[in-house]
Amino acid sequence: MKKSTNIFVGSLIALTLAGASAARADQVLRFATWDSGESLAIEQKIAGKFEETHPGIKVQVEPYADGFDQKLVAAFGAGNPPDVMYMWNFPQYYTSLMPLDDLIARDAAQIKPDDFPKGLMNTTRVAGKTYGMPAGFTTQVVFYNKDMFKAANVEEPKDGWTWDDLRAKAAKFRDKDKKIYGFAVDAKPDPYDFEQFLWSNGTKYISDDGKTIDGYMNSDAAAQVLDMFADMAKKEEAVTLNVGDDTTGLTLFKGGKIAMFQSAMWSKAGIDSAGFNYGVAPLPKFGDKPAHSALGVSAISIAKDAAHPDLAWEFVKFFSSPEAVAMRTNDLPVRSSVAEAKGMTKDVVYKPFFDILATSDKETHAFLKNANWGKVQDNLARAIEGTMIDQGNAKQHLDDAVKRSQRFLK
Repeated sequence: MKKSTNIFVGSLIALTLAGASAARADQVLRFATWDSGESLAIEQKIAGKFEETHPGIKVQVEPYADGFDQKLVAAFGAGNPPDVMYMWNFPQYYTSLMPLDDLIARDAAQIKPDDFPKGLMNTTRVAGKTYGMPAGFTTQVVFYNKDMFKAANVEEPKDGWTWDDLRAKAAKFRDKDKKIYGFAVDAKPDPYDFEQFLWSNGTKYISDDGKTIDGYMNSDAAAQVLDMFADMAKKEEAVTLNVGDDTTGLTLFKGGKIAMFQSAMWSKAGIDSAGFNYGVAPLPKFGDKPAHSALGVSAISIAKDAAHPDLAWEFVKFFSSPEAVAMRTNDLPVRSSVAEAKGMTKDVVYKPFFDILATSDKETHAFLKNANWGKVQDNLARAIEGTMIDQGNAKQHLDDAVKRSQRFLK
């Protein structure tokens, strides 16, 4: 009888464990991403690594690609969001996301929040709460064609250079017959990135409390920035993009038609493929003021109504680990320790991206400060374009933008 009982109990335990294993195997963690191609493949490898350390768990990577926002909005609306997702537009989505501050504090020994630069963490916060962990980033730099500089006998840019230095160099490359310029300015820049120039000249679009634009967006310092770019176009120190055709600055730079090109990491692969020698310089300064850069940051967030919130946090922690950060070779590392271990903070190509990150941790992009910023930004974009087309009168255009935008701040 004892033997039979043992067999029965053993069988019961085996069945229970099998049932638990089966239940665990049914646990699918959904991860939505906007990436495709090589970046998607890397994320799938990271998901596979997570599965190896979490037997019975399946990470379902959902590549939404160009339809990311539409699919994500639909998923939230239907009450069936992915557990974790890539994120950047926190003002739009934060009410549907899980605040992470308590989890970060609880697992600080594993997360090591101080290893993530403050500037990157700032982009994931709304109203003082953190809604994502940085996944990848880029700052802005100036790429320059070393071959063109050598042929024109122009000294290459150095750390600490100014916009006056850039303009003087750019003027030396102008060749009307060959349609060659020293630089390119955009008549329709992304206002998100353009704010970096106001920061660098001691101002910003909107007050830190998100309530005031008069005296900020239309300040003398802001007008000075915009008038400078218009004057560069007027004096043909730079070609003006997005006026008359849609040829990109990257196309002109790769084709040897401009000697210097301001952009970010997303342009590097294309420049590499062009096959000429290039250097990377930091953004120029306005006089003796420190240069600041816009921060292009992707993050990973958890849905407030995630089906598996605890497991989702485990995945976010792994995605934020040094191992996973090092795997994401298409992004600049969001952990300082990983960037240093890879030698990127000293590499001549990558160093400028990290150097300016260190000076860009005290400002917050305008869209994070006011829920109606998108409407204000439309008026601002028209003011920038109007100044570039007029090749001047920035203060007038900015004053008008402020006047038309005041009602959105109430």
